[in-house]
Amino acid sequence: MRNTKRGARDGRKLVRTGALVLVLLLLAFCYTPPGRAMWTELRRACGLLPFAQSLPDADLTVYVIDVGKADAILIETPEGAVLSDCATAEQAKTVLRVLKQRNIQKLRAVWISHADSDHVGGLTQILWEVPAEEVVTSMYTELTGLPEDQTVRTVSAGETVSYGEAEFRVLAPSEDLESTNENSLVYKLCYKKFSVLFCGDIEEKAERLLLDMYGDTLRADVLKVPHHGSASATSDALLEAVQPQYAVISSGEDRNLLPRNETLKRLADHGIEIFRTDENGGIAILTDSAETKIYTENGK
Repeated sequence: MRNTKRGARDGRKLVRTGALVLVLLLLAFCYTPPGRAMWTELRRACGLLPFAQSLPDADLTVYVIDVGKADAILIETPEGAVLSDCATAEQAKTVLRVLKQRNIQKLRAVWISHADSDHVGGLTQILWEVPAEEVVTSMYTELTGLPEDQTVRTVSAGETVSYGEAEFRVLAPSEDLESTNENSLVYKLCYKKFSVLFCGDIEEKAERLLLDMYGDTLRADVLKVPHHGSASATSDALLEAVQPQYAVISSGEDRNLLPRNETLKRLADHGIEIFRTDENGGIAILTDSAETKIYTENGK
């Protein structure tokens, strides 16, 4: 009888030891790259990840971060990540949180459209925490408060800057229009057969110059709507030239009531599917150039 009890105790002890070893092995596996990937997929399947971490892998990801009436757009390719504008100083923490969630510890570049605070306000804080190989802007934009050793590249209309297969084709400004908005850096992101037209905060005069210079070559799959959807931009002529399938608007609560109803109507009249951060939250455009999928933070 005593041997039976001892055997039962030994058996239970062996089971507990085996279970402990199994748990330790499982914990160790979770810290390996395959283990982390498996854990991430499990949390993604259960809907337990933040939106930025829940996105599937893609050749190109264009993530319009929800920073209110400001701009901050993260562009990811296999060759690295580029940040287009940096939102306000108050929203820098939002941008940094997304960079952390996307596991981005260094940027290939930060592209700054112009020096208004809702586009450049978060730049200094972001660069101190996530360094960039270069900051890119136009000759008509002056940047201050950068780290002393920060490389700054000035680009002009007609130049192309490439990061792997992702090409940033600079279209404007071609001349000084004496307005920070009108002097916004305009460029087309081209990745294989997919393209996005980034327009900063351009208004009527800069739009007309773009149309005169480029016409139908402005055509793109996605339009980053100028100036948060103001009434002074996104003309019928621009939409006829670009012919986008999708339009994204970075917007939030604002005394100017952006995006304006007349701008939204023009987009709708052209049959363009509209995504806006004030309704959709973060907007992620994923493509391998053959197929494009759009995910939104709020699921709308």
